[in-house]
Amino acid sequence: EKIPPLVYASPGGLYVNINGEVLREERERRNLSLGDLGTLLGVSRRTISKYESGMGTTLDIALKIEEIFDAALVRSIDLMKYDSHFRDEPEQQREDLPIGFLERMGMKLHTLQRAPFQALIEFSNHTILTGYGEASKVVKRAALIGNISQVTGTHAMCVITDYHKQKKIGSTLVIGEQRLHKIADGEELIEMIDKS
Repeated sequence: EKIPPLVYASPGGLYVNINGEVLREERERRNLSLGDLGTLLGVSRRTISKYESGMGTTLDIALKIEEIFDAALVRSIDLMKYDSHFRDEPEQQREDLPIGFLERMGMKLHTLQRAPFQALIEFSNHTILTGYGEASKVVKRAALIGNISQVTGTHAMCVITDYHKQKKIGSTLVIGEQRLHKIADGEELIEMIDKS
């Protein structure tokens, strides 16, 4: 419980973030050059240099590194402070979330890209993984968002722009945007999500 995720999926497999400073300190403490460590791991010295600069690596390589140094080098992923490696790419067009309305309800909203959901909403001590958009795009992700929320100990909601009711798909509240605007406050929203 309350343990942040360590592993993320990306093309090519499962990846983790490494604490590059600790890796450099451990390598230098054992008098290993970049090339020496690269040979032990089966990667280039340039790759080791990138790991020390903060580049993520595959789960297999990270386990080998931790085995070599007998030290915990994998850094957890803080979803609230996540800084995308893709921030220099042009932002794709996305539908606008009802940010002003949610903030008036006392919620804080963090928009995301390259995730199965468009936002993380914080209210009191609750986090809500939130999908947003047309039913044809968002409803098919509702079960996935619900599964992620169960693993991370959060809530799940999909706000649909062309839907006027509410229902549950697994643990995910699927609610029309117009219906969302009728909710009084964050407490009422949490209660709606928690109802089976």
